[in-house]
Amino acid sequence: MSVSNKDAIDAVQGSIDVPVRGTGSALLVLLLGMLATGFPFTILTVALKLIADDLNVSEAFATWSISAPMLLSAVCMPFLGKLGDLYGHKRVFVFGIAGSSFFALLCFFSWDIWSLISFRILSMVMAGATTPSAMALIFHMYDAEERTKAVSWWAMSGPGSAALGLIAGGPLVDFFGWRSVFLFQVVTGVVVFLAARVLLPETGKRQAKFDHLGNALLVISLCLLLFVIGTFGDERIGPTLKAAILLMSFVGLFLLYKVEGKVSEPIVPPFLLRQRNFIAPVSASFISQASYLGGFVVTPLLLIGTFGLSISLASLFMLLRTMSITLGSPVGGRLAMRIGERNGSMIGSSIQALGLFLVAGGAFYENLLLVGIGLVLQGCGHGLALPPLTTVISYSVPSTLFGTAAGVSRLVTQVGSSFGLSFFAALISTDKEMVNLPMIFVFGGVLSALAVLPAMAISMKHHLLK
Repeated sequence: MSVSNKDAIDAVQGSIDVPVRGTGSALLVLLLGMLATGFPFTILTVALKLIADDLNVSEAFATWSISAPMLLSAVCMPFLGKLGDLYGHKRVFVFGIAGSSFFALLCFFSWDIWSLISFRILSMVMAGATTPSAMALIFHMYDAEERTKAVSWWAMSGPGSAALGLIAGGPLVDFFGWRSVFLFQVVTGVVVFLAARVLLPETGKRQAKFDHLGNALLVISLCLLLFVIGTFGDERIGPTLKAAILLMSFVGLFLLYKVEGKVSEPIVPPFLLRQRNFIAPVSASFISQASYLGGFVVTPLLLIGTFGLSISLASLFMLLRTMSITLGSPVGGRLAMRIGERNGSMIGSSIQALGLFLVAGGAFYENLLLVGIGLVLQGCGHGLALPPLTTVISYSVPSTLFGTAAGVSRLVTQVGSSFGLSFFAALISTDKEMVNLPMIFVFGGVLSALAVLPAMAISMKHHLLK
């Protein structure tokens, strides 16, 4: 074990609380930064056909302007989180906002699908810097008593940006065209950039050698893994090739584990994998996110195919779940402060599972009201679980590794999202006599309920009775 890893383990055994330096304005800037970089995803999804027609490509090809940036930005999150630990999270956050806005402007001028995909990847990778940096800044700005509450507001930013895309996407694209999405991102990005420079505190710099070999192994291994996950249901790619690529990914991750134990500043410190309050919430988040996104991809088929809703009505109906997460996250933060992160995350995961089971019942009996109640419960449960699962990670690492832990945890969550989307999409394509829609939602409920198991392993050492 390296000296750095041993020191990190020793630091965890002591107090990791930090002085309260958080302000409402600084937290607001972080939330706006997440909204400014996150909303284009849903708006571009709405405008996918227009993009394909304008650039003279198929819709399937045009989806790469959404999926490729999302996956590559996720792969880079541990690297970006480590940069924040070494050079300051405010610097990385501001740099991410500026870079994301600049490449969004280039997206506005994209002349073909390749230029759009390239600029979108660069914009999303830069935007990815805001996620671990925002989490780390919140961990630094708030002590243990207030951290869960602050994280609950941060947790709103993801579903909030999705809701903004669903609400504003259609009108914005209808009146001004799909390219206007990027101008809107630039304007909001400039506002956040200026506010962040003034209002955000800095976390300082550390002199350390960057782990280039570990970062390269991580990026290559995870790109291979995400490729296999993303092509799970694609019959054009043979199982032998998928198995070979998956094996290469596992070999790369094994080599990464060996390398990281020998460097002073590892991208993924091996001791994290031995910390209960890191592994447990990250595992629960992976399962919860997989079931949630899996349900997300199946729900439109139920609303449009079974109930005959139009695309617009189906989108508005799905907004029930998105808004429920947005409203449920602050409640989840307050609940966890009263009953503890373990209990809060278990309750949230259980409610999400109940919601999926109710949607399954609504699909079986063709009861739209039951489906609506199930969607609301899915969102509420997911919103209740997010803040405690995120906050408890900060109890597993010293403050000097807040960015690293945040980046790794967000990466695992994103891998869970990709797995859920791909696996449930594969279930959709199977013979309907073997696996129908109600059965798929039942499977999603069972998967969501499994998140309770790792959540039970969360230590209550830092539980605050109020």
